[in-house]
Amino acid sequence: MLHPTAPIGVLDSGIGGFSVVRQVQRLLPGEELIYFGDGAHIPYGNHSEETVVAMARYMFSFLEERGVKALLVACNTISCVLERCADAASCPVFSAVQAGAGAAARIEADKVGVISTVFTHNAQIYPRKILALSPRKKVVLSCGCPDLARLVEHSLGDPAGMALVEDNLRQELDPMVLEDGVDCCVLGCTHYPLVAGSIRKLYPGLLLIDPAEEMAQSLKACLDREGLNNPRGELGGLSIYTTGDVDEYALRARQVGLERVAGVEFYPPMELE
Repeated sequence: MLHPTAPIGVLDSGIGGFSVVRQVQRLLPGEELIYFGDGAHIPYGNHSEETVVAMARYMFSFLEERGVKALLVACNTISCVLERCADAASCPVFSAVQAGAGAAARIEADKVGVISTVFTHNAQIYPRKILALSPRKKVVLSCGCPDLARLVEHSLGDPAGMALVEDNLRQELDPMVLEDGVDCCVLGCTHYPLVAGSIRKLYPGLLLIDPAEEMAQSLKACLDREGLNNPRGELGGLSIYTTGDVDEYALRARQVGLERVAGVEFYPPMELE
């Protein structure tokens, strides 16, 4: 049975899910959060579907053991195969893709762009869901970015690294924005909102859709509906676990403005064949 004082779990392939944590902390400051970032295997978008499913189940099991009352799948790549691993969770599960597609479907835009990992792009899950959910006819253009998530993961706060990020953004977004003329862009990987400032600088006036905001709103609605809001009346903490570099995760958490970090711990990664 789910308990109101139980923590909320957030998982991602790396630090990208910090963008989701940031939104949840703003909207639901009283909730305890547990974050799992699989830094050892980033980027997920370059793995096979079978491997992604296995790694997702590994993280689901980790969070299930800690008794989470809700699970936010921040990783868009995992969201593409969620039907193959959601049965591993005994609590409500929220999908980044469902959140981003829902937000894009509701806005009054004729031409929607999506940037994501190669895996998410190849799955064409965003175009399908946006078109299925939209009450009006839209054109949806999708672009898979093989290097952007990795560059963001390791470049925040480093001027030279951020220059590489911006070069990659131009390479991936110029055709969609300058040639195809999209009205808005869905940030279809949770790493991308962490560099939203750079995207706005390069493409002033381009409307950006961050699935993290929608996920936090959906989570709040669920907790309200089910009576699962934490009743303690205190600010909740954040425990971070990673299969990657503990010091880097601690640094990135500070850089993106995460609050009340109780600690950052290493957890052994799943062994890949």
